Amino acid sequence: MADKKLRAALIGMSHVHVHNLTRDFQRYPERLEIIGIADVPPYTDEEREMRIKFNVPECLGLKIWDDYKELLAQDIDVAIVTTDIKDHARVAEEILAMGINVVAEKPMALDMEDARRMYRAAHKSTAELIINWPIAWFPAFRKAKELADSGVIGDVLRVHYRSPSTRGPYQLNQYTPEELSKLWWYKHDRGGGSICDYAGYGCVLSTWITGKTAKRVSGFKKNFFLPFSDVEDYSTFTIDFGDAIGLIEGSWSTMNNGEIATGPVIFGTEGVIVADRFDPVVKVYKDLIPYKPSPTPNEVYETKEIEDNIAKNVIDHLSDGAPLYDMITLDFNMKAMVAFDAGRRSCESGVIETAEKSGSWRHTMAMT
Repeated sequence: MADKKLRAALIGMSHVHVHNLTRDFQRYPERLEIIGIADVPPYTDEEREMRIKFNVPECLGLKIWDDYKELLAQDIDVAIVTTDIKDHARVAEEILAMGINVVAEKPMALDMEDARRMYRAAHKSTAELIINWPIAWFPAFRKAKELADSGVIGDVLRVHYRSPSTRGPYQLNQYTPEELSKLWWYKHDRGGGSICDYAGYGCVLSTWITGKTAKRVSGFKKNFFLPFSDVEDYSTFTIDFGDAIGLIEGSWSTMNNGEIATGPVIFGTEGVIVADRFDPVVKVYKDLIPYKPSPTPNEVYETKEIEDNIAKNVIDHLSDGAPLYDMITLDFNMKAMVAFDAGRRSCESGVIETAEKSGSWRHTMAMT
């Protein structure tokens, strides 16, 4: 496809990241054209109008198609799937079977069963399945991973991550409970809630930084501020990677984080790395000062904005064969789904859930 201008379609109007994804892909008009966006039924007229109102502003300049199948028939090279999480599997299966590449918004799937369906569909197709994680392009996160891999803090023992201060994808003071209750974000069976929205980030980061697959997970969830909804607005996972631990918070109920870093904060046998999604500076502390905070870091790294993004990486990959960034590859996301699936199950069961119950994704192709 080196000499061909790629043709893209956005499939689904449900996700708030429609806006960011569109803007990213629109940055390369000489290499890719967005043909339009279409929603995926079933939906009511009211639901469709609300999705357009919330997620597809006129400023994006997108042509809205009534029939997503008709849009996909327009010689599309890559479909950007922005449905609710529950629809990822069935929509990805359908599109991959057509030989069209898929970029699915995070998280990959609602559970391991759906992830396996997507994995099988990708391996049966001539096309590829890619998962978009916005944090893949955060320079401070990349530097923290680089430092951890270098051994500057010894062996990694713990990875902490917490969501930023937020009251959800649509702030509670901006819309009425009646409006919000009609959106999939506030419906448990569609993948709504803070687990799918923010705990997934922590599962990906801890899997990525440790380089390991989860063995078991203890999860807990709570609904503090959403009496009109059956989803959680707070969740926490403790992930056992064997010789490392991930401590994850996914919250829609945090008014302010104060001065506490979102993370990843990476604790090792010889120090700690502190990163924050809103701070370009990554700090390393290596002095042991019992019962007192370290006054100053031993090492400070100023990071710069990364030129790469999901659109450029995907375009370079499909057009020129450039490698995908590891965090957005299918195999990595299947590995991260082990932690996510076990954590989500633990939040429901109230007991520690083992990875074995998620099954070995490496044998997915052998499963019927």
